[in-house]
Amino acid sequence: MSQILERDDFAKRYAGGQPISVSELLYPLMQAYDSVAVEADVELGGTDQLYNLLAGRTVMEAYGLEPQVVLTTPLLLSWDGAKMSPSVGNNIPLTAPPEEQFGRTMRIPDEQLPEWWRLVVEEEVPAGEPMEAKLELARRIVARSHGPEAAREAEAHFTRVVREGAAPDEVPSVVLAPGDPVHVPAVLAAAFGLSTSEARRMIAQGGVKVDGAALADLDVPRATLAGHVVQAGKRRFARLVEPS
Repeated sequence: MSQILERDDFAKRYAGGQPISVSELLYPLMQAYDSVAVEADVELGGTDQLYNLLAGRTVMEAYGLEPQVVLTTPLLLSWDGAKMSPSVGNNIPLTAPPEEQFGRTMRIPDEQLPEWWRLVVEEEVPAGEPMEAKLELARRIVARSHGPEAAREAEAHFTRVVREGAAPDEVPSVVLAPGDPVHVPAVLAAAFGLSTSEARRMIAQGGVKVDGAALADLDVPRATLAGHVVQAGKRRFARLVEPS
């Protein structure tokens, strides 16, 4: 326990009287036992996992095993400066559609480009405009998962939808629920998986458009939406249709 509490973040929280959960204390021990169970020779992890990796060496010795070799790699931070997490949505999934990968890559701040180029592409960031370096990075990330042609199509989609503010070539259709007038937050929730509170906030901020015109009302006549393209934010589009 004394060794665990020497960990920097635990030590600061303990000294400051902040709570530390039992599960947090058990986590490094359970991860360390993984190394015992597989009799690991080498364990690879990010620099943020160094304490847990070293704990594995200590626990392995207690079980009479030769301690594993620890290798760490730099941690690639997301565009928000935090560790990537699928639950937060600040990551770039390898299986995401090309347009999604391209768009998420373009969110990386200019000051993070050298690190992304070094860790993802294993090259120095190209000289010149940051925008072109970011575009090239997005092309390479998409091409790695989906191929060069998909990268070209994803860039064309990004240029048309985000940079020029136009609708994509293919827009999915969403059937309108019964009722007139139509409650727009409910429509956005059904079409894009947004919460109704998030939808209301987007409407208030002018982020919801119908055929390119900003929508300001929460409840609108059905004819305003039926057969038209609704846009929420920069990259969410749907054509609203009547039930067949």
